[in-house]
Amino acid sequence: MQVLSQMGDSIKDPVSKAYAQVLAPHRGWAIRKAVAAGMYALPTKEQLLKKLNEDEASAIIQLQKYITASASVIAYIDKLFISRELGIDR
Repeated sequence: MQVLSQMGDSIKDPVSKAYAQVLAPHRGWAIRKAVAAGMYALPTKEQLLKKLNEDEASAIIQLQKYITASASVIAYIDKLFISRELGIDR
């Protein structure tokens, strides 16, 4: 949620950072380059919020609800990956 309020009008930087941290390490060179090129087609924050029929305040409320609702699912997936030794931090 901090990202939403701190990112200015562009979503490219936070989306690129999230991709680089989470998915890029598991993708080949060609896919990473295609995704990087696709980042330039991302809408502005204003355009995204308009498409979602949200303003910044309502989007923050929705994000808080999502974070709360997804916490147990994320914890379950983390436990599953650890129990099956599927983590990437070895």
